[in-house]
Amino acid sequence: MDPFNSSALKLQKNLLNLRVERDRLRSEGKDKEADQLAGPIARLEAALRQLPEGMQPQTLQ
Repeated sequence: MDPFNSSALKLQKNLLNLRVERDRLRSEGKDKEADQLAGPIARLEAALRQLPEGMQPQTLQ
């Protein structure tokens, strides 16, 4: 279970990094580039939602 939890936490960290990058791009007026991150962000969010409750990483999400 520990390797799985570690991977789930890394997935969560990647999601956070993508959101930060998207917000940075938007603040710089680069809306097209920010919109391109919507797909990967949505896929990561869906993957995390599909995890069984006991296997979801404990985060601030």
